[in-house]
Amino acid sequence: MTPSSPIDRRRVLQLGALAGLAAAFTPGTAAAGTPRVRITDLGPAVNNFSLAAGIPVGDRVYVASRNIEPMRIVGYDLPTQKVTSITPGPGISTQLLAADPDGRYLYSAIDERGGAAPGFIRLDLSQPDAPKEDLAKLGGLRPYAIAMAPDGVLFFGGQESAPRLRMYDPASGTLTEITGPDPRVPMIRCLVATDHHVYIGTGASLGATPTSTKAGLFVMDRATGAYTSLLPPEFADAVEVRDIALKGDTLYACASPADGAMVAIIDLADPSRYRLLRQGGKFLRLPAFVGEDKVYFNGGTLVELTLSTGVFREIELQDGEFGEIWGLWARDGSVMVVSAFGLVYRVDPATGQATTYDLVAGGAPSDPQLAMSIAAGARGVYVGGTNAVVRHNLRDGTKTRILAPSEAKDILIHERVAYFAQYNGIGVLAHDPRVDGEWTRKQALLPPGQNRPHQIVWDDRNHVALIGLQSDTLGGGSLMTFDPRTSETTVAVNPIDKTQMVRTVAVHDGIAFLGGQNVGNSGGTVVAWDPASHRELWRMTPQTKPTGITGLAVLGRHLYIMCHRGDFFVVDLTTRQVVHTANHGPVVPNYGTLLVDRGQVFCASSKTFFQLDPRTFERTDLATLNGEWYGIPRATVDEVGRFYAIRGRNLVRIELEDR
Repeated sequence: MTPSSPIDRRRVLQLGALAGLAAAFTPGTAAAGTPRVRITDLGPAVNNFSLAAGIPVGDRVYVASRNIEPMRIVGYDLPTQKVTSITPGPGISTQLLAADPDGRYLYSAIDERGGAAPGFIRLDLSQPDAPKEDLAKLGGLRPYAIAMAPDGVLFFGGQESAPRLRMYDPASGTLTEITGPDPRVPMIRCLVATDHHVYIGTGASLGATPTSTKAGLFVMDRATGAYTSLLPPEFADAVEVRDIALKGDTLYACASPADGAMVAIIDLADPSRYRLLRQGGKFLRLPAFVGEDKVYFNGGTLVELTLSTGVFREIELQDGEFGEIWGLWARDGSVMVVSAFGLVYRVDPATGQATTYDLVAGGAPSDPQLAMSIAAGARGVYVGGTNAVVRHNLRDGTKTRILAPSEAKDILIHERVAYFAQYNGIGVLAHDPRVDGEWTRKQALLPPGQNRPHQIVWDDRNHVALIGLQSDTLGGGSLMTFDPRTSETTVAVNPIDKTQMVRTVAVHDGIAFLGGQNVGNSGGTVVAWDPASHRELWRMTPQTKPTGITGLAVLGRHLYIMCHRGDFFVVDLTTRQVVHTANHGPVVPNYGTLLVDRGQVFCASSKTFFQLDPRTFERTDLATLNGEWYGIPRATVDEVGRFYAIRGRNLVRIELEDR
């Protein structure tokens, strides 16, 4: 999901700060019966320092921030536990950092969407403030893989049409594009470079089409440019080769075929000779070697492989959690782990004991993030960000940061417990403010292959939560049910069709209404579904040129349908006929979501919060938001009827007073 930002973000924050000095009643429109609106600015919605890359350069760790503006590359000195440099960069984040063999330059390739060009940069680490040098624009490349060769030549690649390999020679300052090994694969996923060869893992975890090839493993001869496939046949059904590493003349390749995560240990002198070891989890990445017999991986937690026995084991911290792991290497017999929580752990793998380095305590910036989700209840408002959810206490105004790995795509509050629908494939996490501190509890896993939640709602009739999901790798999506009492789940895969995700869910009287959309912003089917019997009741596609369904709500006998870019329909559920159509594109520039309160339906977009008349279905604009969202824009309402939304990067309370 790319962030939506209708106006300049810094200007929004300035305006939000001014709005926070006072709250005042302001009319939404001049229409008769329009409520007066009181908007109170509650400050930044979610502050956090998160990251998506971390590598060592001598005694220092360099990390790339995630979802704060501007993106920063931060240097942190392990012996002193202090931040040594903060270098602003383009874009929201990057997963790619690589240092040259002398440790002078740190290179990064950054997604240029949103005006982040030039995306290819380097930092001069020989200078105290590690200044940035712009090197080149990357065009449509979404970078996902980088490798530095021992001779100082840099290679990188990622997702694009017919992916090419980029080669940067610092001696000449030239950036060269090299035809990739497979024009039908969407992504170059991982790289390792030597003086003579480049090893390339490819895949289709993003950008896949029905004709895309999937996992590939190749070696390129740097002298001739010739490619040779090294893919073990056992990896043929994997979506991608997720990561690779080289130790001597042996290549370690990680992939996840149908029977779970595996590592292939390939003898490069004779690639037909290889050893396969199955770990069985969802993935393995970031191989790191300690001594001759141990290899450590990110497998959702820290995973140890003993080569002499072929046995894997998971290492849990004695205190805290790893969260998302974005860096892994050996240091003096310990394993260094970079956590997206803004922490670096030095782990004794034998005991699970760790020394924790807190980057924020050392000087890293904890700034406002783009919002992922919002929910009110249990005397608080939860706002999801990246690797954290912040709970705003409505009684005393205090904020509590809750560490939650990756992204809470949506939040449900039921019986005073918050349930986070957590991407990427993490599951359902729970937080009870009465007993839980800064950590969550995992309640359920997401179904295999269904990794991206979109919405979680409560079904009063069947006493379960309903979760609409998307599969990034397989296409389509699913409807999952979750029982908080037992943690039992069910799943209906592709209840709409094989291409449409379940973008939005509404439930009324035990019937779920599923709104579909595909990755091309089309689809747009609504399915009435019985979650108890897992069967379709009926379906319709209201748009003649579908853009996808982003919001659904039921009020009385009417189903309200908001579509991507503002097409709006009302369906009479007794006749299943459309009784009202409109286009609200001027205030719904992309996604609009719906909620019901006070006997009316309300809509939130990145631009505006408005209500829809229950008799005429006409729109009344209540508040201009210009919210900066990473996720789907939403609003929420608390137990006493006060609404909450995102304006800029701030949380605002919206109170309506009848005239």
